[in-house]
Amino acid sequence: MSELSQPFDSHEGRPALMRTSPTPIWYRRTTALVAWLVGAFTTLASAAQMVRASESSLFVAAHITLALTFVTTGLIAWRRRPENPTGRQLMAVGFITNVSITAFDSSMPWLLAIGHVIAGSDQLVLVYILLAYPWGRLSNRFDRWAIVVLTILFFAIGIASVLATGTCPYCPPVVAHASEAAPILRSVEAVAYAVAGATVLVRIFRRYFVASRPARRVLTPVLFGGVVAVLVVAWREISPALVGAHPFSPLAASASAIAVSMIPVGLLVGFLRLRLERATIGALATDLSLGGAVREQLQEVLAQRLGDPRLQVGFWSREVGAYLDRDGQPLDIARLETTRAVSLLDREGRPDVAIVYDAALAEDPGLFDHVGAVVRLAVANITERLPAGTVTFLSTDIEKSTELLGRLGKRYGSVLSEHRQLLRQTVARRNGFVVDSRADEFFAVFIEPLAAVMVAIDTQGDFAREPWSDPLRVKVRMGIHTGEPELLDGGYVGLDVHRAIRVCATARGGQVLLSKAAELALRDANLGGSSLHEIGTYQLKGFSGSESLFELVVPGLTA
Repeated sequence: MSELSQPFDSHEGRPALMRTSPTPIWYRRTTALVAWLVGAFTTLASAAQMVRASESSLFVAAHITLALTFVTTGLIAWRRRPENPTGRQLMAVGFITNVSITAFDSSMPWLLAIGHVIAGSDQLVLVYILLAYPWGRLSNRFDRWAIVVLTILFFAIGIASVLATGTCPYCPPVVAHASEAAPILRSVEAVAYAVAGATVLVRIFRRYFVASRPARRVLTPVLFGGVVAVLVVAWREISPALVGAHPFSPLAASASAIAVSMIPVGLLVGFLRLRLERATIGALATDLSLGGAVREQLQEVLAQRLGDPRLQVGFWSREVGAYLDRDGQPLDIARLETTRAVSLLDREGRPDVAIVYDAALAEDPGLFDHVGAVVRLAVANITERLPAGTVTFLSTDIEKSTELLGRLGKRYGSVLSEHRQLLRQTVARRNGFVVDSRADEFFAVFIEPLAAVMVAIDTQGDFAREPWSDPLRVKVRMGIHTGEPELLDGGYVGLDVHRAIRVCATARGGQVLLSKAAELALRDANLGGSSLHEIGTYQLKGFSGSESLFELVVPGLTA
């Protein structure tokens, strides 16, 4: 079985989230280092320009801290995850900040005009980073439209500022006195910042509260840094209208710079917290090596250990031509939500297992390399453990389970769990193997047909004696069939599997029915006081011809 494939973009049909570039890794990391050196140089150059313009030392120190924080965290993120654009976006914020400061403190009219036009672009990139984290790209239409509208708004304000104040050396002033336009532009700009801040806050909080545990681990530092930064920047822009303070006073500018610096630090903390998910791999391997976590339990174990309750596992069905979940329903991996990713395992070049999980987990490629190795071993162990040749199947399900669910509500889950536990314990005691367990259905296999019968006798007695069984009218029907199914990756296939299930479906609650083949296999067996009674011939759904069925009559249990 090959390693887990890369997650696939469900909308474009190509690898997503962990796209591999043909560019050598050393080249990309060297490029990141060169970009950092350029960023550090422009930071020092812009700081020197601020000193020449007689800016306060507090303002200069805050600017250096802000710019270097962004280019440095961008370098770390870029080198650790070259395929993720977040590192390059962080560096872009540092570069834009340096260019803006240099332009505003310049005595050249054309450079001052550029400063007005790009003013606020660094905050715009920050908004993009926060909305796109951790993938480095926007995942829904609302966020994309929000960025487009805010971009147009910010650049329109910048151009209007240039035209209104006459800073463009080649453009005639639109108004006679710049002081007349300044208050209007400041008010519009304050509204723009307020809208941007509100958009970021609403989207971050919404993403956080609907996220799974892995995603929350990554989003928590960004949530904290983003909220603080948005509130400080919003206060910087709105406070002039409220208290008359200048938004670019040294103290206000320094406070906002330090607050915004928390965002890239939070991003790096998120990356590191994501790496900590690898600590669950050891526990995952232990769970799947205990022998009890077979095919039907892979999804539960993976979901618990990776912290994603929506995780799904599907096994490839050649008959259906799709991956089927544990309830037998096809996984629609072609139309996943943008917050979900899918990884595929194959076996000897053939499809085998699909795992659908939170896309935040895909941001650590090594994590799913290890998960794939563990799952591969577990699936191989399933096949190796199951007996081949002539075997006897035991199929069970709860009669009127839908009606029972309606009556019990949330209590149904605990009843279902106890019912499964009783079956698993009895099957293990009789040297059987659990093959599948989905919803209220249970499927086991035995080398000896008598063992299947004894499990049916024991569990029907257990169900009859359970305190919750009689008042709740929990009745389990069972079917037993002997055959020679084909054993493939992780389970059995063939008509014998379906025949066992159909025999079970013919039974009533509390009844155990056997096929003719199972009855023949038990002709010389000692049933310990129990007996087999032929009840006639039945037409099993999906089979041609009729089937002779036999009822297992157990002393002390209602026939």
